[in-house]
Amino acid sequence: MLSMKKSIGLVLTVCFCLVLTAWIPATQAKTVWRAQSSYPAGLPQLYAPAEHLAELVKELTDGELIIRMQPGGSIVPSKEILDAVDKGILDLGCTWAGWWMGKYPAAVLFGNSRPNGLQTQEMLSWIYHGGGLELWNEVYEDRNIQILPPYGMLGSENFCWSRKPINSLEDFKGLKFRTVGIWGKCLERLGARVVSLAGGEVYPSLERGVIDAAEFATPAIDRKLGFEEVCPYLKVPGIHEPCAPLETMVNTKSWAKLSKDIQSKVKLALKISTFHAINLAMKQDAEAMNYFLESDKVQVSKLTPEMIEEIIRIGDEELNKMAEEDEMFAKVLKSQRDFREKVEPYADLVRLPYPYAK
Repeated sequence: MLSMKKSIGLVLTVCFCLVLTAWIPATQAKTVWRAQSSYPAGLPQLYAPAEHLAELVKELTDGELIIRMQPGGSIVPSKEILDAVDKGILDLGCTWAGWWMGKYPAAVLFGNSRPNGLQTQEMLSWIYHGGGLELWNEVYEDRNIQILPPYGMLGSENFCWSRKPINSLEDFKGLKFRTVGIWGKCLERLGARVVSLAGGEVYPSLERGVIDAAEFATPAIDRKLGFEEVCPYLKVPGIHEPCAPLETMVNTKSWAKLSKDIQSKVKLALKISTFHAINLAMKQDAEAMNYFLESDKVQVSKLTPEMIEEIIRIGDEELNKMAEEDEMFAKVLKSQRDFREKVEPYADLVRLPYPYAK
């Protein structure tokens, strides 16, 4: 009799649990993504926003999506992130579109690595509201890659560090100059000898005199790398790259497996990450530039209006040449130019001159 009661009780308990389970909403199983940046750990404005994005995604999704972010080279070489995301070796890659210029010439326009490119607000407005993100995805339509909005954004780069003064365009003749992208084509027209070097090779090459000048990144990043220790001359502004969106690429299968709710939260995390990166960079770059200005080791000077005008002219010619050679490049370039024609007259009309602190 007691055994029978126990059996009935057990059945009732199981039934109750089944009914209760039916009323409890199922929670999504935790998803863990393998992710890698193109940049080394500890590098401000490049790796830091990628780490911040991973933290935001975990927080906003209550841990339902975990991004295991790794620094450059941890899983694949930094310049193989495109292929790694395409093949599913990585679920997420945090990088810079300009690296893929050899395979996709139009990619460099999303990296904004071209003379007289878009300013920060213009670039973000074009990406989000001017068809930029759609075109960005179209560039990689032959890949298993979904391009999401940028995970960060660099401000204006330094124009260059040099071992000798550059006071006119004539001074570029014979100069061994480290750079990448369209700017390299422009420098060659000015008589420079363009050298392609990985980021980690720039400092020792300047120190040993292998190269005479180099551009790398923003004031805060360049200070972190210590370029002022080996180059006494710093030129600004970085007309060759006024800002740089940082590329967020996701494997299409990995993205499709996420619920619409989680996808929306990832996109929200990207907006927050970029907003945070832009505002933090303003402070970091100002502090770094003040450091250079106050240093006895560095002479900071600006490009003359005449130098800027000629650089823009040469840059436009090179852009037009590339547009003639590549249909997708032409399509993206036209979209950016059309957008600028729409917004820049307004921006120029309402923009106030800097009054400086009083």
